[in-house]
Amino acid sequence: MSSTMKHTTISEQPIISNGFVKCYSDRLVISLYYFPYGDKTIKYRDIQSCDLLKMRDLSIFKYKTWGMALSSVWWHSDLRRYSRENYVLLDTNHWPKIGLTMDDKDIINVYELIKQKMGANQSFNSIEKLDANMISSMSEKELEYQKSLESNKEKYIN
Repeated sequence: MSSTMKHTTISEQPIISNGFVKCYSDRLVISLYYFPYGDKTIKYRDIQSCDLLKMRDLSIFKYKTWGMALSSVWWHSDLRRYSRENYVLLDTNHWPKIGLTMDDKDIINVYELIKQKMGANQSFNSIEKLDANMISSMSEKELEYQKSLESNKEKYIN
């Protein structure tokens, strides 16, 4: 007679959570991203760039309360977007880019967390961005170090 063990897992608690995003240790979940409903999950390792920008620098035709305006940015639902001071622009190397807004007191914390999580990832991606000329001028030990970072990427990111 064999016994079966049941494994229960505690769901991971978000580091930051508000009505617009939930930031976990390895991913960001944007609420009401897809129309008419649906959340979007983005792994931090997939984010190529993250910028904190001023809403006043955008033309009224470049953003809207939900979806895409006359720009290459998709905006999640935020009915108060027009009254926000800042927004975060994410580039995941896919079209379109992602525009995030939320309460101004929260957006700084979300931005800083994304940048922190990206920083850990970008140090591992540096070998991918090296110019061929730069590689040829690197010493063998430097190349070995860069390659070891790349091979250990998964181990350290997750």
